[in-house]
Amino acid sequence: MSSIYLKNTYGIKQPAIGLLNIGTEETKGNDLVKESYHLLKEKSEELNINFVGNVEGRDAFSGKIHAIVADGFTGNVFLKTTEGLGKFVKKTLTESFTKNIISKILAIPALPAIKRFSKTMDYKSYGGALFLGVKKPVVKAHGSSDALLFEYTILQAEKFVENKAVEHMIQEFEK
Repeated sequence: MSSIYLKNTYGIKQPAIGLLNIGTEETKGNDLVKESYHLLKEKSEELNINFVGNVEGRDAFSGKIHAIVADGFTGNVFLKTTEGLGKFVKKTLTESFTKNIISKILAIPALPAIKRFSKTMDYKSYGGALFLGVKKPVVKAHGSSDALLFEYTILQAEKFVENKAVEHMIQEFEK
């Protein structure tokens, strides 16, 4: 489903799909992850999925993976850990650049880059979670959503509908 979504919404021809695990070896992980690995490996060619195998959390931001598959519990832990890391990095950078007058002056030329980086680390600008595999578009926002996150969730839902993601998935599965 993520492969179909990425192809149709973002135009990625062969999105790299990884399975989140504690190691890259196919023998690692719990029974669910091992079984999922073997199913994805076995069916990837038939279903036109560019399955790259098991990936570790540290691989998520390498630029080599377009989507990571995980069970709901593991995926949610990973997502919230990533959000927390983003907040930590932003807070640490802010403290470092505002520590004293010299660091404030030295930070001025870097402000545009810092703002761009800060925006990429802000989970609120990514909106909610898409529910793939349902008959109608569904996007779930965080229970702790503020106005900004909710705005981005609405924009994400709008794109989900405009790109006819659900219809594309149904068509692909009917093949």
